[in-house]
Amino acid sequence: MVERVIRLFKNEVTAKLSHFRECINHGDLNDHNILVEPCEPASGDPAFRVSGILDFEDMSYGCYVFEVAIAIMYMMIESRDPVGVGGHVLAGFESVVPLTPAERGALFLLVCGRFCQSLVMAAHSCRLHPENAEYLMITAKTGWRHLQRMLALGRAAVEETWFRTARSYGSGDSV
Repeated sequence: MVERVIRLFKNEVTAKLSHFRECINHGDLNDHNILVEPCEPASGDPAFRVSGILDFEDMSYGCYVFEVAIAIMYMMIESRDPVGVGGHVLAGFESVVPLTPAERGALFLLVCGRFCQSLVMAAHSCRLHPENAEYLMITAKTGWRHLQRMLALGRAAVEETWFRTARSYGSGDSV
């Protein structure tokens, strides 16, 4: 799977990198690093807003679309609807920084690439530090399965789910 994602990335994303808008990335937007607080809900459902972020040691120069890909990957790990959650993350991100068509076109492979990066680095780090395996293998608990499912569903199906969900926020009918 990793070799397939690398091949697809080289063939389909590398040439588009110059079309991505650059920024400073946090690089580790996961559920442990995002602070939320309750806010007034528009409906009867509980509502929260982001009140802060923690852990800046993974910051780097990159692109906006990298940041949303990282966040989607981490939220997939925690969600009961791993593919579906990507659309909710995308909607929130695009409420502040809408992605360009080129960035949206690369998002699927960027999320797959982040899964690969995280899973391979975890396996390598585990070999170096087996005493820390429980923490290092958090992504691996479900990550391989999520990556495999994304690849089996294919880019078109996953993107359709993400983009339909993100659009629904604009209509007021979030799924």
